[in-house]
Amino acid sequence: MQRDVIRQLDERLQQHEQFGDSTKMVVRVIERYKFALEVLARRDDGLRELVSRVEGLDVESADVVFGDLLVRAELEAAISRLETSGPVDASSELLRWLLGEALALVARDRRMGVARRAMGRDFVVGPAGRTWVWDLPDEPTRVGDMLRESIRTGFMPGAESSVEIIRPTPRMVEGLQRACALLYRLVPAMADSIFRHLHCIAVANIRGPRGRMLTGSGGDGTPCMIFIDPDELENPWDTAGHILHEGIHLKLSDLIRTGAIVTDDGPVELPWGRKTALSNCVFAYHAYAHMQVFRAAVQHLGPACHAEFGAPHDYDAPAHAMSVVNNDSKSPFSRAEARLQHLYEQLSGALAPRVTPYGRKLVAWLWDSIRPLDVIADDRSAARSELGTEAPAAPGRAPSSARYRQGQGLSLRRSPSSEVLFALDPGSRKIVTLNLSAWLAFELCDGKTEEEVLSVYAASLGLGAERAWAQLAPALEGLASSGMIERVLEGAHVSGGVSP
Repeated sequence: MQRDVIRQLDERLQQHEQFGDSTKMVVRVIERYKFALEVLARRDDGLRELVSRVEGLDVESADVVFGDLLVRAELEAAISRLETSGPVDASSELLRWLLGEALALVARDRRMGVARRAMGRDFVVGPAGRTWVWDLPDEPTRVGDMLRESIRTGFMPGAESSVEIIRPTPRMVEGLQRACALLYRLVPAMADSIFRHLHCIAVANIRGPRGRMLTGSGGDGTPCMIFIDPDELENPWDTAGHILHEGIHLKLSDLIRTGAIVTDDGPVELPWGRKTALSNCVFAYHAYAHMQVFRAAVQHLGPACHAEFGAPHDYDAPAHAMSVVNNDSKSPFSRAEARLQHLYEQLSGALAPRVTPYGRKLVAWLWDSIRPLDVIADDRSAARSELGTEAPAAPGRAPSSARYRQGQGLSLRRSPSSEVLFALDPGSRKIVTLNLSAWLAFELCDGKTEEEVLSVYAASLGLGAERAWAQLAPALEGLASSGMIERVLEGAHVSGGVSP
């Protein structure tokens, strides 16, 4: 029975259309980058020709191009310049060169990106040779020098951390592969999901403010890759957990590229002696929730793997909250489940006003998903979970005769394949992402009154008027605040003001 529950949860965590389905998530990220390139190319003739070639890529090839460390890092930098200073000079010669190199490489070999091509040996782990292991030679080359600089400046910036990447031995690669195989045995759906986001693993000595770190993932400066301490690789159980833990961080990183999770990212004091940004708390909560399923799989499915991989207690391991080999259970909040409960209580309670509706929905869904494990048998927590998944609260006002039209000068990319609409408002200069329901609300704002929009919206989604308005009212408020729609003054002419 317990085994069936674990298998069901493993699959359930990957099936949610917004928060779990990695295939859709990756497609949304690709579409976001295509939209950004469209906007950048309007002022960059050299980029324009490359954009047409990007549009011709299939999803897997596009994922290799945009999953490349250097391409993605430079494209994110260009998006940052676009959103900060506008389209003038947002593009760069480096972006054009990297994108051109990436397109040329993927045309010859669909697996090969710019960074991977620079490696000395082509070590691969995980499914279908998709994830490569960092093995950069010491000899200076243009790409090699860029990769070294990207690691030096991009790994956990501002966190007083450093990383020294080691060229792996075949035994190290074998240790990674064994851990990947074990991960697939225990939580196959979760493993398959994270490898959609994980392009590279580096074996490295990592130092943080508190000393040695066992694992890490660096952020936009070192995207799509994770770092693992070499001493961990002899222990397949914790290494599998490390890959899952950091891979889950990469998954959430991709998720929030098309949906903000916090409104105020100020610091939060945590009772296990850490002070960190609120977004990092959501990342930790997201990882702890998934790791609970992994821990249950180790306990109940793991014995069938002992003959091949040894038992967890056969290995020595430093104590840490994520370990399935050694937890310091005597210290408060030393175990992942205690931290998970605390973070849930805070994110759904005192910190909830600083979390976006999208983020609160993620928090509630995760908690509700793992409840069958009975990780936390607390009636009050269960009640909070049920409250978190209720229908949206009814808005405090009725629909009015106010009319809305789409904002003026918007750049749009309608993406049915990813089920989102991307937009860039020239005023705010921010890329906005709308899901299907918000997209529908936006399209209906062509001079209609709120009452008329509600009527069509409810009919399109098959909802009653009350439930439809509970969804539509905050959607209209969000669209108006982001500049996507604007109220029509009495007697004003309504005309289209968007770019395709």
